[in-house]
Amino acid sequence: MSAKISSIPAASGTDARLLLENLQDPQFLESLRVLVEKSQALIDVLDRGERTLNSISNRIAELGRAGASALSSGLESFDVDDLKAAGETLKAIIPVVRDFVSELGLIRQAGFFDPEVVKVIGSVGSAMSAAARDPDAHSDEARSIFEFTLLLKDPEVARTLNFIISLARHFGSYLDENEAGSVR
Repeated sequence: MSAKISSIPAASGTDARLLLENLQDPQFLESLRVLVEKSQALIDVLDRGERTLNSISNRIAELGRAGASALSSGLESFDVDDLKAAGETLKAIIPVVRDFVSELGLIRQAGFFDPEVVKVIGSVGSAMSAAARDPDAHSDEARSIFEFTLLLKDPEVARTLNFIISLARHFGSYLDENEAGSVR
C-alpha cells in the first residue's frame, strides 16, 4: 500500500503550528517517509546515470582522439575514387544481404536450426566424409540383387532406410498440407 501525500489544510494560524499539527498526523508522517524513500531512490538512479554518462563521454573522447589520429594518417593516402567504388559496391550488396536475412529467417521459422535437425545434418556430413575416404565406396565392383537383399538386414542400412522412408512420409504430408510443392 503506497501512502499518498495528503493535501495541506488551509492555514488556521501560524505556519509553525500548522507544521506541528501535520507532523502529529500518522498519515502525513507515512507520506513523508515514502516521499523520502522515493526521492533517495531517484537520487541513486540519477547518480548512476551521471556516472554512466561520464564513463560513456570519456570513452567517446578516447575513441575520438584515436580516430582522429588514425584518420589523419589515413587521409594521407586517401583516394576519392576508391571510396566512391566502395560505396557503389556496398549499395549493390545491401539488397542482397536484406534478401539473404529474410530467407534465413524463413529457414529458421521452418525449424532448420532446431538442435535435432542440426545434429542430423552433422551426422550426414560426417557419414559423407567417411564414405569419401572409404575405398569400397569407390569400387567398380558390380553387386548382385541378392547382395542388396542381404544389405537390407544390416542394422545400419536398415536404420538409414527407415529414416529416409520417415522423411519421405513427413515431407509428403507437408506437401499435402501446404500444397506448395505438389503438382496437380
